[in-house]
Amino acid sequence: MARYGYRCLECGNEFIMECSIKQYDRHKKQTCKQCQSDNVNRTIELTAVHFGPGFFKDGYESAKNVKTETSETSDDGD
Repeated sequence: MARYGYRCLECGNEFIMECSIKQYDRHKKQTCKQCQSDNVNRTIELTAVHFGPGFFKDGYESAKNVKTETSETSDDGD
């Protein structure tokens, strides 16, 4: 689901609309949930992307080559 943020220019209320990218229509007017005004602007929100084990700056590498804490520890033998 994509998240689209809006700010009402009348009362200052900020709200988020969630819908699929296919359902989003940028020409459809949104209304403020608090004062019912249609004088709203879309805001730009910061996003974060997190890649799990196996993804490196310079490209992909097999996850089986990534050392984890469990694979780095050895037996406690002498």
